[in-house]
Amino acid sequence: MTEVIGIGAALFDILMTAEGFPKEDTKMQGSSTKLQCGGPCATALVAVSKLGISAEYMGTLGDDMYGSFIRREFARFGVGCDSVRTVEGGQSFHSFVLINTEKSTRTCIWNRGTLLPPETGDVDLETLSGAKYLHLDGHHPEAAIYAAGKARAQGVKVSLDAGGIYPGIEKLLPLVDVLIPSEEFALAVTGERKAEKAAVVLMERYHPEILVITQGSRGGFIWEKGQAVRYPVYPVKAIDTNGAGDTFHGAFLVGRIRGMTVYEAASFASAVSALKCTRFGAQDGIPGYEETVEFMETNKRR
Repeated sequence: MTEVIGIGAALFDILMTAEGFPKEDTKMQGSSTKLQCGGPCATALVAVSKLGISAEYMGTLGDDMYGSFIRREFARFGVGCDSVRTVEGGQSFHSFVLINTEKSTRTCIWNRGTLLPPETGDVDLETLSGAKYLHLDGHHPEAAIYAAGKARAQGVKVSLDAGGIYPGIEKLLPLVDVLIPSEEFALAVTGERKAEKAAVVLMERYHPEILVITQGSRGGFIWEKGQAVRYPVYPVKAIDTNGAGDTFHGAFLVGRIRGMTVYEAASFASAVSALKCTRFGAQDGIPGYEETVEFMETNKRR
């Protein structure tokens, strides 16, 4: 049985690095180019697989070059695609990402393509019933809300990477067991100005079993028994931060499946995310389980 099922964004990325950012209407030489698969859900699933837990993607892809590439990348990283529906003549989600190596920043231009989002009929209930977690990222709300309801009815935990406020998110949030929003999301959806106060509102309003608020390079905190418990940050020389947050979500689920406490899982996810930032490629840069454990042992928690 597949342990983590994902429904959400999967896209084709053209990733280019340059020593700076070009001015409008100018030309600039890049230093490297990479084609990769991206998207919050897709990258989280790759992290799950690379860390030794089975993962599968549910959704739709076009039969274009972008969709074909995404399928190949999922296969390369061991993420199942048996529940993916191919849309003839459809253009898949794709983007261009520029990495500024001087400042370790990223700039993205994306195109959603021509695919209609997956429908409730695209959710394989038999496969879903055998999973431990359903992981969502707020994209494809109709299928996500339907799947979340079915998952909870069958005892499958629902995890949400809440990075953006998408249509239908207010209907999805009450169905989430593991809520991991960005600080930006938490403040926007609650109207609060401080992350700790936003955490109080999120818990009172949606009652997730686990709440972790991420704060980028500052790490983040677990909201536990009415208090913010910060998890450790592992400082590294960042080369490519693209996909770091998505990686955190996948690694956190791996930690929980492997029997870690919430704090241990957040610490583990923080280490996986830090290691990923030291390498070029949102998914190629994700480390394995043993490498992460060794990294944590040799880098004291701070």
